[in-house]
Amino acid sequence: MEVYALVGKSGTGKSHHAITVAYENDIDVVIDDGILIKDGQKMAGFSAKGEATALKAVKRAILLDPNHAEEIKRKIEEIGPSRILVLGTSVRMAERIARTLELPKISRIIDIAQVASPEEIQTALDLRNNYGMHVIPVPVVEVKQDLPGYFLNPIRYFFGKKHSQKMGEKTIVQPRFSLIGKLVITNQAVTQMARHLAAQIQGVVEINRVSAEIKENSMVMRLEVTGSYGAALHKVSQELQGKIQTQIQWLTGLVVSEVHIWVKYLDK
Repeated sequence: MEVYALVGKSGTGKSHHAITVAYENDIDVVIDDGILIKDGQKMAGFSAKGEATALKAVKRAILLDPNHAEEIKRKIEEIGPSRILVLGTSVRMAERIARTLELPKISRIIDIAQVASPEEIQTALDLRNNYGMHVIPVPVVEVKQDLPGYFLNPIRYFFGKKHSQKMGEKTIVQPRFSLIGKLVITNQAVTQMARHLAAQIQGVVEINRVSAEIKENSMVMRLEVTGSYGAALHKVSQELQGKIQTQIQWLTGLVVSEVHIWVKYLDK
């Protein structure tokens, strides 16, 4: 059995990237914040996000409770994975979790900076520090019983390799130990995000108009843009659609069900 570790300071987006890292490295199971995950599903354990204080959350994450650790050990033996990914805020923490579970020595350490851009890491930190938002890399239904009454919101996403693609779901949660109040996402904030993201796409000269219609937890976005003359506008539009959908979902927790792009003008 090979043991990998994904490490980075708290709030830098490890849980957000965990399933993709596992998929790209053919890793069978992930251990994150006290839960054992396989194929995007919770298999054993209890999320540290359910604890009342940050200190208790840390104890839960490092499997200090022998019964908790034993439950995960039994499930690992039952699954018999060839590779395991352990998440930790440091190499030392990941190594401690591996020792507690009597796993082999960690063979590869992946820093969050290797899989996330500086901008993505900063966004994750801002969401954690300003809004108390955490990500659990399993669907809402998998952690709902562990976190009754919590702020839970799904993020649907696509990930994959060159010749295959899978859809998954993560859960945004606001834990008890976060003292941040109610989160309100306005249409204006969403349209500003869209303008910022569109400006990063080569072939998009100007954003003429943006609208976002939010209904419950789903959103439909419409963008009217000026494209660059000679650019492959079909590919530019597809890239813009993908970026808007994935990044807005990641930033807000709202499911972006549709993104409509109109290239109304061309700029020479």
